[in-house]
Amino acid sequence: MRRFVTLLSTGMLAFALLVGVTLTSAPPASAATIAATTTCSNGVDNTPGLGLICEVSVENTITASGGTATVTVRECHGAAGDPEASCSTVTSVLTEPVTAVTQCNDATNGGGGTLRCSVDIVNTFVGVSATTNAVSVNQCVGSGDGITIGCVPFPATTTGATITQCNGSANGGTLVGLICTATGTESSAHLVTINQCNGSTNGGGALVICSANMTNIVLAPTASPAPSATAAPSEAAAPSATGTPVPTAAPGAAVPVFGSPSINSLFPGLPDTGVSAQTAEHVNGVGLLALAGVALLTGLFLVSGSRRKGA
Repeated sequence: MRRFVTLLSTGMLAFALLVGVTLTSAPPASAATIAATTTCSNGVDNTPGLGLICEVSVENTITASGGTATVTVRECHGAAGDPEASCSTVTSVLTEPVTAVTQCNDATNGGGGTLRCSVDIVNTFVGVSATTNAVSVNQCVGSGDGITIGCVPFPATTTGATITQCNGSANGGTLVGLICTATGTESSAHLVTINQCNGSTNGGGALVICSANMTNIVLAPTASPAPSATAAPSEAAAPSATGTPVPTAAPGAAVPVFGSPSINSLFPGLPDTGVSAQTAEHVNGVGLLALAGVALLTGLFLVSGSRRKGA
């Protein structure tokens, strides 16, 4: 009995350890959503010593009737020193352009957290008029315990800016690094807002590296090719019933019967054996035969008459 209890206890302990290892090593569920409003890892990994990475790439195509988008999101979760322990990359094609990216906010607020997030957006306007200006920025306000030498541009406090990032972040002392950059252009023809790395990594000993870039390209509409000229049908030869062209004779020239030329036109010097010549000879022969028949009948009539008189 004691042996059975000992074996049972050992088995339960091994099972508990196995379950514990399985649970702790399971990759975290993805916190990203790819849509017109794309998000990635907001309000996650707030336990001390964790690291987070979100990288979003958006290719918008804007047309007069709407547009499309291709979105790629790379998301990683792990320890602060090894945030790429568990990563996933997803690419989706949307039937409408992306209008906003929100990510890495209120995240990694445990002590020693690391945060690395980026957004890269390309807007291509096809057949749509669009003017561009330098992108507006609001970043690194109330961050880094006042140490903001790694923020470009700074100061940047535009209200309602297109790029809002790294505000109220990387506080708590013993700052490892706060590096935030915002570059590119924007267009009111299609504005995409970026909101990331705000209120994050405030547990002390923080490392925050976040960047945002926006590019706008305006393309002229593609011109339709001009219709090609259609050649007029040739008047030199009309198609026959069988599809074989029949030559058209010049005015005043004799047209061979059935389209066959006289043989003397092919071999000069030989007797004309064309259909027209043969027809003429046939007519002449018939005439001579008829005259001979009339003469014969006349002779028979005269002989018959002379016999009657002699009788």
